[in-house]
Amino acid sequence: MCDEWTQMSNWTICVVTERLRSLLKTVSSRSSPRELQPTENPNTMDTDMTTSVSSFGSLIRIPQSLLHGKVGSGRSSASKTRQHLKWAVYTCAFVFCLQALLEVVEADPVLASSLGSCKPVPVLKGAPLHCCLPAPKRLTIRFTFPFIPRTLLGRPILRERKPAHILQKDPEYVRKYNLAYARMKALPDTDPRSFLNQWRVHCSFCNEAFQQRKTPGPLGPETGVLLQVHYSWTFLPWHRMYLYYHERILASLINDPTFALPFWNWDNQLDKDAAKMPAMFLPKFGIPNAALFDEFRNSNHYPPKILYLGYNSKLEAEGQQNLTDQQIKYENLCVMYNQVTTKISARDFLGGPYVVGTDNSAATVNVSAGETPGESGGMESVHNVAHEWTGLINDPDHPDNEDMGNFIYAARDPIFYTHHSNVDRLWDVWKTIPDKVTKSGIRKRMDYMSRDFLDTEFTFFDENQNMVIVKVRDSLDSSKLGYKYTDVSESDKMWIYYEPLPAQESSKTCNSSEYPAPVPSGYNYIGMDPVSFKLDRRAPTTEDCRGKGVNNVDQLQEDVVLERVKIPHLEYARFDVFINYPAANRWTHLYMSEYVGTFTHLPSGMVDMSKSVSESSSESDDKFRIVTIRYSVNAALKRLGITDYNTDIVVTVVSKGKRNSSPTTGFTFSNLKQDFQ
Repeated sequence: MCDEWTQMSNWTICVVTERLRSLLKTVSSRSSPRELQPTENPNTMDTDMTTSVSSFGSLIRIPQSLLHGKVGSGRSSASKTRQHLKWAVYTCAFVFCLQALLEVVEADPVLASSLGSCKPVPVLKGAPLHCCLPAPKRLTIRFTFPFIPRTLLGRPILRERKPAHILQKDPEYVRKYNLAYARMKALPDTDPRSFLNQWRVHCSFCNEAFQQRKTPGPLGPETGVLLQVHYSWTFLPWHRMYLYYHERILASLINDPTFALPFWNWDNQLDKDAAKMPAMFLPKFGIPNAALFDEFRNSNHYPPKILYLGYNSKLEAEGQQNLTDQQIKYENLCVMYNQVTTKISARDFLGGPYVVGTDNSAATVNVSAGETPGESGGMESVHNVAHEWTGLINDPDHPDNEDMGNFIYAARDPIFYTHHSNVDRLWDVWKTIPDKVTKSGIRKRMDYMSRDFLDTEFTFFDENQNMVIVKVRDSLDSSKLGYKYTDVSESDKMWIYYEPLPAQESSKTCNSSEYPAPVPSGYNYIGMDPVSFKLDRRAPTTEDCRGKGVNNVDQLQEDVVLERVKIPHLEYARFDVFINYPAANRWTHLYMSEYVGTFTHLPSGMVDMSKSVSESSSESDDKFRIVTIRYSVNAALKRLGITDYNTDIVVTVVSKGKRNSSPTTGFTFSNLKQDFQ
């Protein structure tokens, strides 16, 4: 069993703890307390005590006289008591060491707030931006779940977030929605609920304006390490709570507690209008919607264009991205299938761990010192495409691709919040998808259970202008937050159960020995031309199961991992990966069996936070970010007929989407490896 060591260790701790309690109770019943003599100094009493550490970390004082048999009912009883207590002391020491070993994998959860050392955010064009929030007017408060009314039958009455393409047909809703944003935009800049400050929340937390903290609370000492909620397991929880408070503020401004944000159902390939940019955000809509409009959107992507999840801005600029709506539909289904359905582990879907000391903005990563690079989950990567597609791409007057195409500016566009509402919905959907990935077919999709994840802490302003301290554990169940999503499961099923085209015959017989292996911890290059590598594979062992929450190797997910990929902060990067198909290129369709997924990096529009724009040269290392990228391959290997773990494969990386000031060195990564989650 994979968790045998952990189970045994926990059992040992429990047994020892109960045994120790029993012994101490026995000793207590046999012993009578010794009165303090008048000539004795109470401050010296500790010299007669032996300190033992219980499995709970508390200190238990045991008189030396008991260890030497000076108290008890006879010599035999004293001897037995002495032996029992010595055993207890030694066992306590063992338990203490055991717990230290078990907890060595735990670090400390990230603690972050909207106060403290807040830096301006440098941008590619123009003066650095001020993304800092106003100070709270009152003491901060801890998050509490909202009161949720119930029907006479006891069912909760939840706010319902509905599809934007349906709600835009409801004039009453559109007017109410527009009024809420109009009032939010009319609030003064000193009000944390204002639209400007709502934008600043995202700008600051997502662009390293703040630092991580050492202790809980909004005013604890800072670590000196910059804060970034993308590229990790904090991406989905942080954005959920951001939307939660944003929605509550909008509702309070129109005095309608039932108000709910819409969601842009861009993954929906069943309804012809769902994946289009929602019309109620566009000009000349017919119903007053000025507060919902943003001028910095790509008008070339207005309806009837369908959001394309295989989008390649470079090919579009060259006039070479000419797909039919039917081709876009099938590529979108396959992207969603590979970015959500095949991602069964929390790490693959939510992203990699993020603990205090991790710098997700760093241009260098010291692995030997325990530092880890940022690691996006499958949901974050696919969400980036909608950002890029909506923003002003390929416009020389807007090199930052504002608004939606850049982390700094994205939240200035009201469509941002309806886009993220769908991202949030897909987190709920992911947890319900049956296991069609692992060999066992019975693994459940679950969030991380680590306290480093659950106790990660952020602050937000609520509808009453209070600063609220929120933990990730508060975000995991959307129903407890008082909202739900309209059921669109019929369209979800299209990508959940999608079947790519049959595998190419050449893919089943691909000879991996004809391709070079990556240089371990070396300089492996990804340019504009596709690059292929041989990947050595092995069978999983019980060691691979440790800490994964699985019972045996048949429940593991196999990944192909690109380690320490070096990407410029200013670049939109996209890497599509294919298995055993070295002929793949920028024009290869994504609805193939050989396609296993996509990684996207959205530009931050910024340089290193420690320097101004003018001080950073175009080739400076501090303009790069280091990330790790995962591709889940279980399903693809099965389609290709590869069932033997001793069969090596060819991994082809197709780089897409480079634009603007592309680096002369291209992209590099340190290693390509197999991993199990």
